[in-house]
Amino acid sequence: MAGKYVSIPTGNYSLAVQDSGTITLDTGNQVGEVIVTGNLTVQGSSTTVTSQNLDVKDNIITLNKGETGAGITLDDSGLEMDRGTFTNVLFTFNENITWSDPVTDTTKTGGFVFKDANNALIGIRTNNINTGGGDLYLINSGTGTVSVTGTNNYELQVTDDDDLTNKKYVDDAITNAFGTVNISTIGQGNVGTQTAIAIADTDVTGQPSVVNFSIDGNINTRLFEDRLELPEVRIVGSILETTVSNTDLVISSPGTGVVQVDDTLHVRQAVSVPTQPADGNMLYMQTQSHGKSGVFFVNAQGTRDELISKNRSILFSMLF
Repeated sequence: MAGKYVSIPTGNYSLAVQDSGTITLDTGNQVGEVIVTGNLTVQGSSTTVTSQNLDVKDNIITLNKGETGAGITLDDSGLEMDRGTFTNVLFTFNENITWSDPVTDTTKTGGFVFKDANNALIGIRTNNINTGGGDLYLINSGTGTVSVTGTNNYELQVTDDDDLTNKKYVDDAITNAFGTVNISTIGQGNVGTQTAIAIADTDVTGQPSVVNFSIDGNINTRLFEDRLELPEVRIVGSILETTVSNTDLVISSPGTGVVQVDDTLHVRQAVSVPTQPADGNMLYMQTQSHGKSGVFFVNAQGTRDELISKNRSILFSMLF
């Protein structure tokens, strides 16, 4: 069947109907096609396509064309999908979204949003996010967290060196570590010269259990079940003594302070008579002599004698 056509060699050609009228190009019921060899400009307020498939050869589709403002004047531009009786969903670019740029370390505005017609955010399903080698920022604001809710025992799937851990994995790792591993030393510094607290239990060493406190590799304090040993001083129950025999134990109050004894002071009898001190006096106990006190002294000048009791003092004053 030969084709028919209308040719207008010069000028333009217009088809006009009454206002709000309809022009129909009828090629049959869902058959045939209308071919436009030039550009197609639609000046109406909306364009409706009822075909089942729409093929677009253009690699770039421009939305919001003709915008003259700084950004999208209506804030949003994108695609909306009709879901029938369900709420429609949209993929849009929103000018009000703010985010941190890890490349420039600045805050920028404008970002893509997946949401429904009620502005509720919806999920995205993918298996890879490529940042081009840059950092990946998540959440960016507020108090949200990154969660793996919905997975099956995620903490048990963390087996690769590059797997991200969750709180449950960390909690379990710590619990298991302390349940199966005994940490005997806590310290800082190089081994051998570190400052540390080391525990040695009799079940392992066969020796009395002890906690050693080391400073720069040297044991400074030792805590046993029944005593505490400090450098050159030992506390056993209520006894304070030196750890090295024949060394002095000094109780001192710096400055103008005094050493105060609030209760009875019991001085035992000396095993041996002390030698003359280099300075000051030394008091010691021996079997009482003429002074009847049993309290003796020896001073730096070599004088050695017994302090006399009150009764002896009165008697001596009467005799002499």
